[in-house]
Amino acid sequence: MNPQSAHWLLLTLVNIPVYLGLGRIIFRDWDGFMEAIRLWTSADWWLTLEKQWNLDRWDTARMPVFVVCCIALVLLEHLMFGHSTVPRPATQVVGLL
Repeated sequence: MNPQSAHWLLLTLVNIPVYLGLGRIIFRDWDGFMEAIRLWTSADWWLTLEKQWNLDRWDTARMPVFVVCCIALVLLEHLMFGHSTVPRPATQVVGLL
C-alpha cells in the first residue's frame, strides 16, 4: 500500500466515531437510518423519492446530507493535514546518527 492510499484509509478509519455522532445528529436513531436506507435502495427509488420529496423534504434529504458531510470531513482533514511532512529528529539533522 502506498503512503497516499494509507493516508486516505487512516483518515477514513479514524473518523468512524465522528460518522456515528454525525449520524446520531442527523438520523436520531438506528430506525431513522434504516428508513433512509430503505427509501434510497427501494426498487422504484426514483418514483419513491419524488413522492417522498413532496411530502417531507428533510426525511428525503437526510442520506445525501450524511454522505456529503462524511466525505467533506475526510476531504477537509486531508487538506488540513495531508500536505504536512514529518520532521526529522534533531539527531539526524545534526548528523549524529
